[in-house]
Amino acid sequence: MANGHKYTEEQDAFMRRNYTNVSDCVRKFNERFGTKLSYSAIKSHARRLGLTTGFRPWTDEMNTAIASILLDNPYKQATEEFNLQFGTDFTVKQIQDHCVRSGIKRNHAAFLEQVDEIISENIGKTYEEIRKIIYERTGKEYRDYTAVCRRANNLGLSRPHRVWRTSDRRIINGEEVTFSEYVRFIGHRWHRLEPELQPLALQVVKLQSEVAKA
Repeated sequence: MANGHKYTEEQDAFMRRNYTNVSDCVRKFNERFGTKLSYSAIKSHARRLGLTTGFRPWTDEMNTAIASILLDNPYKQATEEFNLQFGTDFTVKQIQDHCVRSGIKRNHAAFLEQVDEIISENIGKTYEEIRKIIYERTGKEYRDYTAVCRRANNLGLSRPHRVWRTSDRRIINGEEVTFSEYVRFIGHRWHRLEPELQPLALQVVKLQSEVAKA
């Protein structure tokens, strides 16, 4: 209790995250919670919480997150993403200093080198398959298949195009279809429909194919 204000657990947690400068903390606290607490009230309560300016509690979850974020991003972008995820307002220097103190290495170049090797070895596979292999071998989720495609292009690599034969048959929702029916189905983007709607869409495609033959 300070000046009649009873602090909640949420307010204590907020103060722990933001107590790097007393004046800034007072401003942010009052804006966040709609209070009018004074400089001395905030500082006194911070002392009761064992806080001093410049103190930031880092949890195991936060350390794991920043290590993961730094695999894909330089420090500036990593700082922005980390602050957004945890509701903090660390500066780039604070993030860098903490990583140095904690032995958290960016390793971005080493990670990309491993990614490049995996892409080169598996360029005959689809980009989504390659993305899954990257995760299996590195433990890191590599954004999406388009990012893999861009990385492959930067390396001067491209997947060999398959020559489709019109005599080929395909499977849609467990049912074998002709090449023509397959092309029509995919062309309408009906493969993105809910599974229960796909049989009906397939019937439409079959009718379209029959009409085209007539």
